[in-house]
Amino acid sequence: FNLPMTYRPIAVNVENLWVEIDGKLILENINLKIYRGEIVAIVGPNGGGKTTFLKTLLGLVKPTRGRVEIFGFPPREAVKRHLIGYLPQKVNFKRESCLSALDVVLLGLWHKPLPKKEKEKRALEAMEMFGVRHLAKERFSNLSGGQQQRVNLARVVAGEPKLLLLDEPTTGVDFPGQQTVYELLKKLRDERGFTVITVTHDVGVVWKYVDRAVCINRKLHYHGEPTAILRPEILKIVYGTEVVPLFHKH
Repeated sequence: FNLPMTYRPIAVNVENLWVEIDGKLILENINLKIYRGEIVAIVGPNGGGKTTFLKTLLGLVKPTRGRVEIFGFPPREAVKRHLIGYLPQKVNFKRESCLSALDVVLLGLWHKPLPKKEKEKRALEAMEMFGVRHLAKERFSNLSGGQQQRVNLARVVAGEPKLLLLDEPTTGVDFPGQQTVYELLKKLRDERGFTVITVTHDVGVVWKYVDRAVCINRKLHYHGEPTAILRPEILKIVYGTEVVPLFHKH
C-alpha cells in the first residue's frame, strides 16, 4: 500500500453530498474520495455532522442530494455484501444479557459459512489482538467501559470487512490503550488491507497514526496532512473558537 493515493482503487466516493434531517441542514456539499488502505480521521465539534456522515456511508441516512459509493456500490448494497464493519459510539446490550465477551465477538462472524470451531478460533484471535482474550468467558455486561470497547472492536474486525467505520473507537479507553488501538488499526491496514475511517476527539493522539485528517463542521473545512489539524487556524475553523490541543508526555 505504498502506491500514491491517485493510483489506488477508491474505497469511498462522496460527491456533492447534502443531508437534511427534519428540515435542518446537517451536511452541505461534501466532496471526498478515500482510497483503499487509507486510515482517515474525521474531526469536528459535537453536532457538526460527523456521525451523520458515517451513517450516510452505511445507508442508514439517505442523502438529500448527491451520491455515495462504497467500493463502487451504493451503501446498502455494500452492507449486504459485508464490506463494511461499523462500531457506533455506544453498543447497548441489556444489562441482564447473559452474553459472554466471546459471544459478542462471534456476532461479528454470523454471516461467515464456517464451522463453529473455526468461528470460535477467529473470534479468539481477534480478541487476542485487542488484549481481551482472557475475558472470553466473562459476562460482557460486567466488563468495564474500556474492556467492552476492545471487545466490540474485536467483533467488528473478526468479520473481516474491507472498510471499518469507527465512531469514537477509544471511548472509555485510557491513553496508553488509545495508542494501542490506533497502532493495531495501522497493523490491520498494513497486514490485511483494511480501509479505516474513524471519528475521533483524540486530536493529540490520532495524527501520528492516520494518513489523512478530514475536518467536518457541516461543511468539509479541511482534508489533507494530519499534522495540519493541530494548527490553530484549522482548529478555529472547525470548532469556531480558540483550541489548544493537549499532548500527553509518554
